[in-house]
Amino acid sequence: MPTTSSLKLLLDLAQQRADSSAKKLGKLNLQQKEAEKKLNLLLQYRHNYQSHFQNSTEKGIDHIEWLNFIAFMNKLDAAVTEQQQTVLYTKNKRIEGGNEFLSCQRKLKSYDMLSQRQHNEENQKQLKLEQKVQDEFASNSLHRDLFLHKGG
Repeated sequence: MPTTSSLKLLLDLAQQRADSSAKKLGKLNLQQKEAEKKLNLLLQYRHNYQSHFQNSTEKGIDHIEWLNFIAFMNKLDAAVTEQQQTVLYTKNKRIEGGNEFLSCQRKLKSYDMLSQRQHNEENQKQLKLEQKVQDEFASNSLHRDLFLHKGG
């Protein structure tokens, strides 16, 4: 079994890694939410622009306005597609970060259990030693009392 100091070091390192992993996961969650928020804004903007354009077409638009609309919608669609890819990327990174966090937590729990087990074993050894000392003291006291009573 590892020594107390080496186990303490492993436990401390595992705690640091778990803390670091938790912070990283928090950042990854935030990045994913921000990417999703940006995607939703783009989709909403696209919908609003398309609705506005449809209202304008009822009043009549010329060929240049139509071409500008098509070009702008193509740019919006490209931005939406790119942002969807960003959302997917951030989601995958968040999942990886979650798996890393869980792995760190399992490792930390394992070291903690080992540490507790070692602590319990040391306590048991100490209790046995104390009991042995008490038994020897009681035995010596009994022998001394018997010796004094026999002799006197």
